[in-house]
Amino acid sequence: MATSDEQLKRAADLKLWIDSRIAELQEEVEKLEEMQTMVDTVLRASSFRPASEVLPRPKEDSGQIPEMRELRRDKGGETIAIAQITRGKVVVEPVAEVALRSDTPPFKSFLMGKILAGMKTKDEALVSGGKLEKGKELKFSFAEKGGKISGLTIENYREAERLSEILNTVGWTFSRMLEKAPTSSQ
Repeated sequence: MATSDEQLKRAADLKLWIDSRIAELQEEVEKLEEMQTMVDTVLRASSFRPASEVLPRPKEDSGQIPEMRELRRDKGGETIAIAQITRGKVVVEPVAEVALRSDTPPFKSFLMGKILAGMKTKDEALVSGGKLEKGKELKFSFAEKGGKISGLTIENYREAERLSEILNTVGWTFSRMLEKAPTSSQ
């Protein structure tokens, strides 16, 4: 009977979580609809202007609306970064409340040095073997502002499986970095 009681408690917990998640998503949909109405109003009000004046100049990945994904901390589940994903590139930016320094392990040693550099090395081998077009190999960089990581850019990830590996590894790495960072920087 204990297992049944545990199953009932788990089911009740899941029901509460599902109900709260549905409420969150409904609120998000309402806000998105409100923003869409506002954008439509602005576009209608300025419809006398040619599209070339309103739209940005074409460049790589323009015209694509990036998919946004939240990267969450392992413990606690709070959002620690937002990933903006387009066909050729992913940009990961820590949220404002999260302060990460590039010198905090395992950022450089593991994420940059082992995972991303390893993927780049594999791609370079494919290029030299004629199996991948030059310029299509993985590229990555990070930016800092005020000593804190402001963004991580990965280009030419090429495959959904590789993208998932990158996002999972970035989330894991950022979580470990937060554990090691002094509490005053969080």
